[in-house]
Amino acid sequence: MTALEVTGRLRPYGIMVADDTARVFDAIAQHGGRARFVGGIVRDALLKRDLYDVDIACDLAPEETVNALEKVGIRVVPTGLKHGTITAITDASAYEITTLRVDVLSDGRHAEVAFTDSWLADAKRRDFTFNAIYCDLDGAIYDPFDGETDLREGRVRFIGVAENRIAEDHLRILRFFRFQAWFGRPPIDPLGAEACRKAAKSLMDISVERIRDEMFKLLRSKSPASTIGDMIGFGILPVILPQLVQTDCLRIMQWLDSTALSDPAIRPDPLRRLASLFALEDVQGDADDQDDNLLAAEQFARGLRLANGQTDRFAAMISHAPLIDPGLSTETIHRDLYRIGADAFRDAVLLAWSTRASVPPRCSSSENEEWKHMLAIAANWQPVKLPIQGRDILAAGLAPAGPKIGVMLKQAEEYWLDHGFAPDQKDLIAYLAGQLLAGEQETE
Repeated sequence: MTALEVTGRLRPYGIMVADDTARVFDAIAQHGGRARFVGGIVRDALLKRDLYDVDIACDLAPEETVNALEKVGIRVVPTGLKHGTITAITDASAYEITTLRVDVLSDGRHAEVAFTDSWLADAKRRDFTFNAIYCDLDGAIYDPFDGETDLREGRVRFIGVAENRIAEDHLRILRFFRFQAWFGRPPIDPLGAEACRKAAKSLMDISVERIRDEMFKLLRSKSPASTIGDMIGFGILPVILPQLVQTDCLRIMQWLDSTALSDPAIRPDPLRRLASLFALEDVQGDADDQDDNLLAAEQFARGLRLANGQTDRFAAMISHAPLIDPGLSTETIHRDLYRIGADAFRDAVLLAWSTRASVPPRCSSSENEEWKHMLAIAANWQPVKLPIQGRDILAAGLAPAGPKIGVMLKQAEEYWLDHGFAPDQKDLIAYLAGQLLAGEQETE
C-alpha cells in the first residue's frame, strides 16, 4: 500500500461529524478497510463553506465495501459499481463511496479502471490539485499536490501535465473553467488554459447534456462573467455554444441579481444569466422581430436539451425583453403582469435592463430608477382574473354557443384592461350588449 503523509489538519463540522457519517466510516474500518473524505467536501471544509455532498474514498474493493455496509444495516445502491462507486443511504444523508482506482484506458469520454490500494495512485488520476485532498474522520489532511495552497491562492491547477488530464476526460476542459468561476482568482492559470484551448474541439465529442450541466454549474457562481470571457478568449465557447457572447450583459446581470437589488424574489439564476449571454441578430421590439427572437431562442434551448419548462421560460425572456423599456406606462406594466405573470415580467425587465445598460450610452440614473420602479410594481402585483366567462355571455343571451363567444370574451378583456381592471361582470355584460347593439344599428 502506498501511503500518504499527513500534511495538516482541519476541524470537522457539519455532515462530517454526523452520527451516520461515523457509522459509515466505522463499518469500513471493521471490515479491515480505510475511508477518507475527498474532493468537494474537503475543499469546502478548508474554506469553511456549507457542506452538502459527501464523497468518500476507500481502499476496499467495491463488493467488500457493500458487504461492510450491509453488515451493519446501511442500505447500499450500486450507482457505478463498474467504476468502483456505490452510494450508502442513511436516514441523514447519502454517501458516495468510491474504491481507490487508476485509469487503465480512456478515450476522453469513457474510462476503463483498475482498483488499487495506493492512495497516491488514486490521487494522480484526479483532475485538479485541490480535488485530490483527502481527510480522515478526525480532520487529518493528506494533500499530495499542495492543493490547499492552490485553493487559498485562488489557483485552479491540473495535476501533472494538463494535456494528459484533458486527454483522459475531455469534460475537464469545462470543469477547469467552472472551478475557476467558483474558486479561482485572476489571472487564470496559463498552462491549464492553453491546454484547454488546444483541446477545445474535443468537446464536440461530449454529450450536450453534460455540456449543459457544466454551464449551469458555472453560471450559478457569484460572478461568472470574467470566466465566460476567458472561455470565449481561449476558444472554448465558440466551439460548443457560439451564440453565447454577451459578457458585458452578463456582468450587469450578475451585478443586478447578486448585489444591486434587495428584492428577495431576485437571486442568481443560471437560466436568466444564460439568456443574458445569448446574442440576437436583431433586438428591435416589433412583432416580426419578437417572433424571430422566439424561434431563435426555442431552437437554441432545444439544442441544449433544456427541459420543456426551461425552454418556454428562456424563449419568453428572449422574445419579451426587447419590448420592455424604462418609459413603459403603469397601464402597460399592469397589462404585461396580467398576461405573463410577475415572474416572467421580472425576468424580462432584468434582461432588458442588463442589455440596455451594457451598451453605450448605457442607462442614466433616472432610467435605473424607472427599471427599479417596474420591479417594485411586479413585487407588489396581485394576480387578477377577468370577471366574466363564456357562460355569463350565454346566460345574458348575447350570443349562442360557438366561436362568437371567444370573440366577445376578447372584446371584454380588452375593455377591462383599458379601464384598469375596474369593470365588474355587470359592467362587462353591459359593455358587450352596447357593442352588439351598435353593430346591429350599423347594419340597418
